[in-house]
Amino acid sequence: MNNESTLTARQLMIFIFLISLGTTILVVPSILAAQSKQDAWISGITAVCAGMLFIWMYVKLARMYPDMTLFDMNEYVLGKWLGKAVTLLYIYIMFIISAQVLFYIGAFMTTQIMPTTPIQSIHLLMITFTVIGAKLGVVILARTGEIFFPWMVLLFFLLVIFVAPQSNIKNLLPIGEASFMSIARSAMFMIVYSFFPIVFTLCLTSKEARFPARFAKSFFYGGITSGVMMIIVTLLGILVMGADQSSRHVYATYALAKKISVGNFLQRIEVTVAFLWFISIYFKLTLYFHVVLKAVASLFQLQDYKSLATPTGLIVIVLSLMVYPNVAYIHEWDQHTWVPLGLCFGCLHPGLLIIIGYMRRKKVKNS
Repeated sequence: MNNESTLTARQLMIFIFLISLGTTILVVPSILAAQSKQDAWISGITAVCAGMLFIWMYVKLARMYPDMTLFDMNEYVLGKWLGKAVTLLYIYIMFIISAQVLFYIGAFMTTQIMPTTPIQSIHLLMITFTVIGAKLGVVILARTGEIFFPWMVLLFFLLVIFVAPQSNIKNLLPIGEASFMSIARSAMFMIVYSFFPIVFTLCLTSKEARFPARFAKSFFYGGITSGVMMIIVTLLGILVMGADQSSRHVYATYALAKKISVGNFLQRIEVTVAFLWFISIYFKLTLYFHVVLKAVASLFQLQDYKSLATPTGLIVIVLSLMVYPNVAYIHEWDQHTWVPLGLCFGCLHPGLLIIIGYMRRKKVKNS
C-alpha cells in the first residue's frame, strides 16, 4: 500500500474532529439551551454517549465492506439500479446541504463581522477554497487539518480560561428540572449536527485516500474530542449568560466570547472563536462538496471527479442564495426537516446496509 495515499490515524482523528465540530459549535448550544434550559449540559452528555453508538455503526459498516465507498456499498448491497437511485438521492441532498452550510458562513460573516460586505462575495471566496481543497484531495486536506488543529485547541483553551471567572453556579440550578423528552429532543439535535456527518467520511475511501489499519480509534477519539468540547462550551454558556440569554442568541458561542474582558485591557477578541468555527466549517463544507463530486462520478462511472469541481461549485453558490428564503424558514428547516432527514441518512441507511449485508452473508453461508 502506498503510504502517500493512506491517512494516518492522527490525520483521520483530526478530520473527524473538525467535521463533527463544524456548524455545531456556534448553532447547537443555543438550541440545547432553548430545549433543556439549565440542563443543556446533560443533553450534551447524552448526545455524546448516544453518538458513540452511531460511530460504532459506521466503523462496523466500513469493516464489512473494506475498500468500498458508501456508493459502492449501495450498488453491492441494494443492487445496481436501487443502489444508483440511492446515490442519486445523495447527490440531491448533498447539493442542498452544501448550499446551506455555505449560507451559514455568509450569514454569520455579514451579520456579525462584516455587515457591509455582500454575502455573494463571501460565498464566492469560500467556495473557491472549497474547490481547491476538493481538487487537492483528501490526504492534502487532512494534512492541512493537522496544521490548524493545535491552534484551534489553543484558542479553545484561551476561551475557557478567560470566560470561566465570570461563571455563576446559580445559573445551573435547579439541576434535573428538564423533562426526559426535552433532554432527548435536544440531544437528538446535537447528534444530527455533530455525529451523523461522520458517515459521509465513508465516501472518501479510494485509491487516492485509504483509512489506516486502526481507523476505529480515530473515529471514536475524534467524536469524543468534539463532543467534550461541545459540552464545555454549552456548560460555559449556561454558567456565564444563563439559559434564557443563551437560548436567545443564534450564535451563543460567539456571544459568549464577547464576554471576555481581562483587566479592561484584553477585550473584543471574539474573532478568535469565529476563526475556530470558520476553520472547522470549511472542512465540513469541503466534505459535503467532496461527497457530491464522488457521488456524481460514481453514478456516471467517471474516472476523474476533479473536473466536476468548478462547475459544481458555481451551482452551489447560486443554490446557497436560494436555499433559505428568510430567517423563519431557517428555524423551521433546522428543527422539523433536518432532524428526520439526518436520521434517514445517518441511521436508517447505514443500519439497512449492515442488516442486509448480514442477511446475505448468512444466506451464502447456509447454502
